[in-house]
Amino acid sequence: MDIYLKRAILHIIDREAGDPVYSQVELDLTTEYIRDYLTKKIQKLSTAQTKTGVLIDKSTIGQLAKVAESDFTQFSEHFVARWYDIYHQSEDAPSADVFIVLYEMDTEMYAAFLKVNYTDAYTHFVEADESGIQNKLIINRAILGGKTQKADEGLTLNLSSLAYELIEKKYSFSGEKGFYFSTKVIESQPVPSLEENVKVIKRVAEKIGQKFEAPSYDIVADVKEAVFDTIEETGQIDAKEIAEKVFKDNITAQMAFQEEVVEKGFVDRAPMLREVKEISEKKYGKQKLKLSNGIELIVPLDVYRNTDLIEFVNNPDGTISVTIKNVDEVINRL
Repeated sequence: MDIYLKRAILHIIDREAGDPVYSQVELDLTTEYIRDYLTKKIQKLSTAQTKTGVLIDKSTIGQLAKVAESDFTQFSEHFVARWYDIYHQSEDAPSADVFIVLYEMDTEMYAAFLKVNYTDAYTHFVEADESGIQNKLIINRAILGGKTQKADEGLTLNLSSLAYELIEKKYSFSGEKGFYFSTKVIESQPVPSLEENVKVIKRVAEKIGQKFEAPSYDIVADVKEAVFDTIEETGQIDAKEIAEKVFKDNITAQMAFQEEVVEKGFVDRAPMLREVKEISEKKYGKQKLKLSNGIELIVPLDVYRNTDLIEFVNNPDGTISVTIKNVDEVINRL
């Protein structure tokens, strides 16, 4: 996806110092490292853990979005103030810097909220006095994560449709740990992330599989393959298609699976990220197997189902033999 940055500003959230330090001057987007840093942070908000939804027009952030382009600095300050009013009530939420970014993608305007927590890092400090120059080793406790790391929390918001993508973390409020960004800051109930939906599918499939004495490793393999295939075909996860692929001709198991995943919180055909196919290929395009004897295997899906290349045999004594076939070369990488 091509991201065209328009405006950006940085606000400082030092929990020990008190209230946020709001910048009155925007970041210089002609500086290459600033553009690169912000672009990478926005791109990395699209993950298997990202939740999606649409804001209500009358919500606080929905109303603020209307002035994001015309009064960007005020929009950024009001957005952060709204967020911080909730955030500072947490007992364990850390200090951070917050970037508010206005950008264009596919001819649509977006606003991004990027929270990057501070980390400790060592550096040198030069001090000069009457004794001479002294080079000291100090700890800087306000270092930001690099551009290759995703933001600790973040939101991208389509300013026209109010559709959003969200990564949020759980923090403690009055002794109870829970999500706060979706329910309290943006006042929205997002649909479960791809990862959350797949976890429900996996747990339920294993439970149903046990009733019909299907091997657990085979069920998990079928689930990963079914998720990968349905996303590749439709861009969504369809419970009916997953059931058919995993339980094949067992209609009873299929029906039980479809009923229970809904009970456990699965959202059928939930809206997905635009990068969902790329994410699915990375996360579910390979089978990762750990055998009881310590051997670990990473097998591409097309290889896993090809008995000419790999075969799993159930032995009479209850053990399983894994045979890898037709290998021309073995490469050992350090």
